[in-house]
Amino acid sequence: MHQNGTLEADWLTLFDSTSASVRDALRQVVTDHRVQMADAFYARMMGDPDARPFLTHEAVETRLRQSMQRWLEILFSCTDRERIPTVLAMQRHVGDVHARIELPVNIVARGARALKREIARHLPDTGLDARSLVDALLYADSLIDLAFEEMSAAYVATHERATRIDEAYRAFAYGQNMSLERERQRAALLDWENHFLQDMMTGAAGDELPRLGGSAFGLWLHHKATAIFDGSHELPALHEAILRVDDTLAPLCQAQLGHDDREEMRRLAKAVQAELDQIKFLLASMFERFVDLESGKDALTHLLNRRFLPAILSRETEISRSQGKPFALLMADVDHFKHINDAYGHEAGDRVLQQVAAVLLNAVRSGDFVFRYGGEEFLIVLVEVDVTHARRIAEKIRSHIDREPFLLPNGHTLKVTTSIGLALHDGHPDYQRLVTRADEALYRAKHDGRNRCVVADA
Repeated sequence: MHQNGTLEADWLTLFDSTSASVRDALRQVVTDHRVQMADAFYARMMGDPDARPFLTHEAVETRLRQSMQRWLEILFSCTDRERIPTVLAMQRHVGDVHARIELPVNIVARGARALKREIARHLPDTGLDARSLVDALLYADSLIDLAFEEMSAAYVATHERATRIDEAYRAFAYGQNMSLERERQRAALLDWENHFLQDMMTGAAGDELPRLGGSAFGLWLHHKATAIFDGSHELPALHEAILRVDDTLAPLCQAQLGHDDREEMRRLAKAVQAELDQIKFLLASMFERFVDLESGKDALTHLLNRRFLPAILSRETEISRSQGKPFALLMADVDHFKHINDAYGHEAGDRVLQQVAAVLLNAVRSGDFVFRYGGEEFLIVLVEVDVTHARRIAEKIRSHIDREPFLLPNGHTLKVTTSIGLALHDGHPDYQRLVTRADEALYRAKHDGRNRCVVADA
């Protein structure tokens, strides 16, 4: 994470500047009173109307209270510097989870104040002298602040990434054609180039030359492209090229207007065209790198790209929470796929994956989502289903593939089977937990003999 080095350094400084006796006393306080501390945290959270949509009494009792106790123990039981990066990683994981379930950071911070009060309440029982008590209080307060700072940074990064993906999915859903967009921006860039060079050759002293940053292409790059292609290494290079044109070359060109130094004008025109050639190259590379946005589909199977899985699962999780409509995941894997590739070649393997994809699409409803999850794995999101209905669809897929003669490039046919793991959404707000449960059910299906469907434990 961007600021992780600085935060880790601050954590190490805090650790080194606090005596081992104070740290040991705090660790003992947390160990002895972690139950009361977790109770205080969730009492504060459950009493907060902003936090209630994210919590249930059942979740607190069966899972979250124990998780908070473990978090406290790990945070305060760090006895050597080498463990600090591991503890930091735990805070990032918590921040990622909070972002996925969209639990605002400020709500969790309110619970953190309750933790600090509870720790302070038990510190006098340690027998520390007055000076050490102050040190212990400052250490506990700073340690929790550092942990929440790292959580918050991870939350922001994950949330921003999810937002960008969600925007990309909306663009895909509304039918944005990236090939058309690429041609549109090429035309806009060429149009600016023609106007600029013409104005250079015909302009008079005092005339204003058009700026690339203010052109249709420049505005698109600064606003839309920044959102769509965020993270692309071509994007900053494009911005820098535009600055060189607008801040260096354009003023030099403008200064020559009305003069008769044709050689200097030709030299400057060539310099502008060289920058524009670089911009065109970077633009083509950027569109090529993100060509998957054109259709949002896997190139081989034409199923959805897993890039959009977080956006779809977040939406379905929210629909389930707000409207009470359950959904399920099927994780399907082609059995012995490596053997198919080894025995018949990768072209045959590709043909099998394409035929499996066709079976999946024919087996589900128009409102369901089918992804190529990776390699020979597929993921299906079944909307508004109970476990009985989901199991029926999974068995339909399994039996259809089992009966289907798969045609190979050499004209021969091959028998193919698939294993399927099924997980019904159980109300947990973190969709990644549902994916993990489906994956674990798939592992059991393969372990139990393949060519079967296994339902994840509730």
